[in-house]
Amino acid sequence: MGHARAMTVPPGTDAAAPPRPARPGAGASVYGMELGIPLGGCRVLIADDSAFNRRTLSRFLQWAGITQVAFASSAEEVMERLESFAPDLLLLDAAMLRMDGIGVCRSLRGDPRWRDLPILMQSALHSDQMRTVCFSAGATDLIAKPINPGECIARVRYHLERRSMVQELRAFHERVERDLRQARAMQLALVPEAAELAALAERNGLAVDSVFRASDEIGGDFWTAFAFDRTRVGVFAADLSGHGIAAAINAFRLHTLLTRTPPEDLRDPARLLRQLNGRLCEILPLGQFATAFYGVIDRADDTLLYTAAASPSPLLMTNFGIQPLDASGPLLGAFPDSAYTNQRVPLRRGDSLFLYSDGLSEARDAEGAMLGEDGLLRLAERAAADAPERPLPALMARHAALHGEHLNDDVTALWITRR
Repeated sequence: MGHARAMTVPPGTDAAAPPRPARPGAGASVYGMELGIPLGGCRVLIADDSAFNRRTLSRFLQWAGITQVAFASSAEEVMERLESFAPDLLLLDAAMLRMDGIGVCRSLRGDPRWRDLPILMQSALHSDQMRTVCFSAGATDLIAKPINPGECIARVRYHLERRSMVQELRAFHERVERDLRQARAMQLALVPEAAELAALAERNGLAVDSVFRASDEIGGDFWTAFAFDRTRVGVFAADLSGHGIAAAINAFRLHTLLTRTPPEDLRDPARLLRQLNGRLCEILPLGQFATAFYGVIDRADDTLLYTAAASPSPLLMTNFGIQPLDASGPLLGAFPDSAYTNQRVPLRRGDSLFLYSDGLSEARDAEGAMLGEDGLLRLAERAAADAPERPLPALMARHAALHGEHLNDDVTALWITRR
């Protein structure tokens, strides 16, 4: 009877009386209190070894509009009901004759399946020590006996609504993650596949190593290469402003424009960037733009014909050392009347071209110091000396040692050598 006396019901209310009917489209009410959204779809498991307490708590839940209720009177029944009933909330007595509620709570928190299940503990002991024991065992909340229906319903409702919101947020987060993974796969499809790139390099007497990595799930970097006759290969690398979805969408836009460009326009870098700039000025929102480099490697006359749109300075490596190329051109998509000029430099057998995005040169070390283009040039010199056959992996390894694997910006790196 000790447990039975622990429950209270509203004055004038018989515990055996039928619950008040809920208004259509809303929860029931107690003492005229509006109970908000319906909880009819929620499931609650009551774990108590007193049949009277189980009936009384069940009636409180019915007043709140909760009709899916299951019961357990032992630890074994709790585990069985959890598996078969999958409750949204557990109303658990802390001290029962046949079950240690504290131990059950602690055991559930050690099981990943029930780690997030709201556990509303009920206890006749009101001491601070008892509360500490309950919360230390993993209880979400504690309700003191004798239990008042208004407080009980309010706490049950709070935890059920909170659980519903958490589940909605989790579902939203999972959906966004799934969409981002699909978008990332689409972005990776913008750059040449390894086999395709190897075949292009083999046909054109080149050795190409590449790194393409987004700081988030997706980003604004992309690059591509194409051979448009038997002696010339075009290499295009771009970095759209910003990060994340907006930058990725703009990268898709720029890539689409590039794929629709007639072959004759691809032979002239300055003409290509001029046309791309005109289209991007029309479609990019104000304040969004791109940096880009486009070069045509011509094996017939051993040259690189190129132009740039404010991209990081590529490095040209010849027998005379490493030389930064002038990449100072107007941003793509910023000003409709921007002019671009072709430049031509020697690129003979054995020479290399290193293209990169600012995710590499603007990386910071543990002290916050930026690497900079000069620092990256020194890394490239060292990589070329240490690993002349494949300098890019050596450069990236040294860069990661100084600046970590995770960078705050997208990274594109291309090391192209004429064989």
